[in-house]
Amino acid sequence: MADWRKTAKAFALADGHVSEKEVSILRTEIFADGKVSKSELDFLKEVKAEAKSAVKSLDALIEECEKASS
Repeated sequence: MADWRKTAKAFALADGHVSEKEVSILRTEIFADGKVSKSELDFLKEVKAEAKSAVKSLDALIEECEKASS
């Protein structure tokens, strides 16, 4: 079975830049069940750390997820 984190990260970071479209998809999937898990928050932070560049909305999503998970 595929490792979802590895696969999703590969898609999000394919070109090294996290775009608005990718943040929108991540937001939809993370909030799909109405809660944010530690694993999901850690994943976003990993994507941010490994990206060569990212839109500011990724920072906003991480901040929103931090608030939702506490």
